[in-house]
Amino acid sequence: MNFENLEIPISDLPNFKSVELEPIQHRYKKLIWLNESSVFIILFALSISGFFFDKFPSWIPYIILGILSIVFIIRAIEIEKGFPLKKFGVRQYDMIYQSGFFYFTETVVPYKRIQHVEIKQGPLSRLFSLYTLRLYTAGASSGDLIINGLDKLTAQKLKAKVLDKTTVEDDTD
Repeated sequence: MNFENLEIPISDLPNFKSVELEPIQHRYKKLIWLNESSVFIILFALSISGFFFDKFPSWIPYIILGILSIVFIIRAIEIEKGFPLKKFGVRQYDMIYQSGFFYFTETVVPYKRIQHVEIKQGPLSRLFSLYTLRLYTAGASSGDLIINGLDKLTAQKLKAKVLDKTTVEDDTD
């Protein structure tokens, strides 16, 4: 038996960008801001409370407030510029998800690698009627693909599509 591993020219590869990616629900941006703001308000309050303690040098709260302000600005840029990039797409053999501004990522998960799929909704997500679709593949405990900010119907349709594709793949093996 002869082993072959032929070269494929880059120009012959399919362009996965040809799929039209769908944005996630805009309500999810409000949920992100609610989460981020809550954390930063608590951290800022703790930093400001440092001014009332004589145990610390007076310059330490200023340093902490300065660092928190810089981190908050960076997170705000990530949210505002990165949110429009949070998109997903469904193709015949796989699902695509992209996100991030400073650290942009595109994840493509083939249906035949998916072992488990679930829809989740946390307490804050419930306030905004948003759901999370989580796809698990072999060897990953936290989920290989997590799409936050979906409405219920979209999350259910995506789950059904994945289950349909994974069942078909399992039957043909």
